[in-house]
Amino acid sequence: MPRITLLLVIFAVFFYSNTLKASPWVGTIDPQLHYDVQVLTEFGYLDTTATTFPLPWKGIAKQLERLNLSGMPDTAKVSAKRLIHYLILQKRNTTFSSVTAYGATERSRFASFDGQQGEKARMKFSTETRYKRLATKISVNLEPNGEKNYDQSFLAVQLGDWNLRVGSIDQWWGPAHSNSLLFSNNARPIPTLALSRSTSEPSESPWLGFLGPWYATAQVGQLEDSRDVPDAKIWASRFVSKPVNGLELGLSWIAVWGGDGQPDRFQDIFKVLTFHKRCAQDIIECTDDQKTHVGSHLLGIDFKYTFNIAQQPFNLYAQYIDEGDSGEFNVANSANSFGISTYWYGAKVYLEKSDTNVSCDNAVIDVTSCFYESGTYSSGYRYYSRELGDNRESDADMLSLGVLKHFVDGDVIEASIRHIRIDDAEIFSRNLTSLKGITEKITQVSGYYQTVWGDWQLKVGAVLDSSKVNQQGTDHDLMVFSELKYSLL
Repeated sequence: MPRITLLLVIFAVFFYSNTLKASPWVGTIDPQLHYDVQVLTEFGYLDTTATTFPLPWKGIAKQLERLNLSGMPDTAKVSAKRLIHYLILQKRNTTFSSVTAYGATERSRFASFDGQQGEKARMKFSTETRYKRLATKISVNLEPNGEKNYDQSFLAVQLGDWNLRVGSIDQWWGPAHSNSLLFSNNARPIPTLALSRSTSEPSESPWLGFLGPWYATAQVGQLEDSRDVPDAKIWASRFVSKPVNGLELGLSWIAVWGGDGQPDRFQDIFKVLTFHKRCAQDIIECTDDQKTHVGSHLLGIDFKYTFNIAQQPFNLYAQYIDEGDSGEFNVANSANSFGISTYWYGAKVYLEKSDTNVSCDNAVIDVTSCFYESGTYSSGYRYYSRELGDNRESDADMLSLGVLKHFVDGDVIEASIRHIRIDDAEIFSRNLTSLKGITEKITQVSGYYQTVWGDWQLKVGAVLDSSKVNQQGTDHDLMVFSELKYSLL
């Protein structure tokens, strides 16, 4: 994030510190609040979209104020009480500040939505505020090696039903719990300028009434300079709507463009957005089949359908991401993720399968190792070397079974088991020698427990990996982590 932007954010935080109202988004204080929105949506108590993180409070807050908790199933009631509690805090308190310390026995290879982080250790100081139409958050993250970043910071202004934001915050696009193929929190958040709808309520316009509840966001971001093509740009957009009760549809589009040696003028973004083609490798004249799109594109479609059996919600969902010729979406040759979830004794249980084995475009034979890769942008769909989407890389498939439970007293417990197969993987042996072109099979068991004591929140968890490379023996690795957060309201 540019220094001038950081100075503006810091100035806004301290200047308005006596008249603030906290975040415009659900989950930026506690990611589990997004889960609570999903629960109430699946039980039919909220009419909103819920497959994009973060979601705006506007609209959801109105519905929460009208909820009648009597007669609610216990699972939905727990989520409703948590959301209402945080909504009351937003109206009553003038600021949300916190200090968070995270530590682990080693850096995690695979991150998760609200479990272990990527770093081995981190200290975070965060203050989140709101004054009239202005919302700000400043997060200072300190790592043991002396590095510092401002991830999770933003400056946003409310423009009617739209929100203009500059900053870098975690995002999660898609209905799955264990992974997102397009935007996840596996990598550090990208600094972006974003225009997003500030509500997911149905439009009052009769022309848009058929969409039902809907949400949209469009963002332009800057990637890091330590890439094969330094300072590349990124376009990210998503539209999601709920046209009929129980069915949520999402469309996403990502494009990496510009950077050193590539079309990087302001007008070039319009060529990206219109799928303009040019001759590859700077050839002056070429035939149509030798042309390639400006930028590297990914296009995604996802859906989630909720129905009831014996008064219990069941969810079927899937996500398809195509990389290559974005003008011709190919479901048959796309990375995919699909799953089913329901509730058992008040806990959400989910079973999910994902696959990033995708054949290369125009390949004579079935050549893979293509997903998240690009001939021009050879650093791939990554930010500081970590995938922006599924952290299992390309040519990987995963089967995961998980359970997530919220308790009345605010405690949370989550556990999962995953089987992962990565073909043509690249790993590092214990002597740091790079091993390429191998097949790795991983069985992973992970979980955490989170509890609250007054202004303190403690999370402890562990991840056990059993990895087998080709026909070699199985290697076991245990990572233990903890996170302690102190809230200053």
